[in-house]
Amino acid sequence: MPHRMNGQLSHQPLAELIREISAKSQSGSLRVEHDRIKLAAYFHKGQLVYAACNLRDLRLRAHLQRSGVVSAELLARFDDNLSDLELAKNLCNASVLTHGELEEAQTKQVSDVVRFALTLTEGTFTFDSRSHLNESVNLNIDVEALLVWAEKRAPAKPVEEPAEPEPDAEAFLERLRNAESHYDVLGVESSAAAETLKSAYYDLARRYHPDRFRKADPALVTRMEAAFARITQAYDTLRDDDLRANYNAKLQARRKAQQIADATAKPVAATTESSATPGPTGDVPQISVAQRAADDFKEGLAALEQGQRKLAAGLFASAARLVPSEARYRAYYGQMLAGQESTRRVAEAELQAAIKLDSGNADYRVMLAQLFRDLGFALRAKGEAERAVAADPNNQKARDLLRELKGV
Repeated sequence: MPHRMNGQLSHQPLAELIREISAKSQSGSLRVEHDRIKLAAYFHKGQLVYAACNLRDLRLRAHLQRSGVVSAELLARFDDNLSDLELAKNLCNASVLTHGELEEAQTKQVSDVVRFALTLTEGTFTFDSRSHLNESVNLNIDVEALLVWAEKRAPAKPVEEPAEPEPDAEAFLERLRNAESHYDVLGVESSAAAETLKSAYYDLARRYHPDRFRKADPALVTRMEAAFARITQAYDTLRDDDLRANYNAKLQARRKAQQIADATAKPVAATTESSATPGPTGDVPQISVAQRAADDFKEGLAALEQGQRKLAAGLFASAARLVPSEARYRAYYGQMLAGQESTRRVAEAELQAAIKLDSGNADYRVMLAQLFRDLGFALRAKGEAERAVAADPNNQKARDLLRELKGV
């Protein structure tokens, strides 16, 4: 292989490139780009020693938090702009992780990066034998096992393989909105094996990762981020045997509760048959929609408490769309949207809708006042804070906010 080589993955798959580098005992970097996704793999004498990707879900910080190795509170002490290698060095120097623990975590993270890279069928690649890591890293990556995994999941190529269609974001979001379980979210059967779960997750990551939609409307990007947070939660739950067992038990309990609700609802539906037009399953859809919205809202509160804001936003959005007449669903969804500058205008509409549904709720007015303050509308913020205090004179948040705004 020459010092530098460029090409298209559609003409030369990544697995073939890695095998060629290994067979020729090459050293250097192999870089891949697809849309806004960027990956780099480093080799030393044919051995893969390190790999990195710009997708947040594949960064070391996300891996450590997701796997529970390091808490979100501890990770927050380190600059979010650090590279994965810099973060690793700082964690080791601060004695947060031992060298052995860090190496184990990095090995798993880099394996995930390579596994994701092997799912890419489109994009450009560049191999440069003069490009090397500045850091001394030599992880024990089982590349052969990853290549075998890629070969097993790869479909047989037709004589002329059609180009992959552009992802339909709205259809994808609609499918997730109707998903009633983590299995539905990933699009797999409840009996799916670990490898099937992994393939489903990386296929979704390749097609619908939020980074692919950065040029789109900011509101769509926010929805895609929340949707992908839900996908990540589903995958993290189902790939862990203990978490999956607990989740399956909850699903079973939910089904039993639904069966009881169905049994109770059907006689009522039968007596009102002449005055109502039941759906395909009588009154069940109306009940299940309300229950699903309540479940999404409850899970959203739990996610918010754990600091998973993107996941919380997605769950609140789902609840608000399922039952738009519920004020608290609209309010909490609006509060999540208010947290990002690009979606604050949409946030105002949601919060105004919540207040219209429940005008006497001081907390919702506080949320709107805070949004006006962040938008720089001091007078509107003050007016809304005054209305919050008038609605509930004992609301401490409202009183503190009004005091703050009067001092501006």
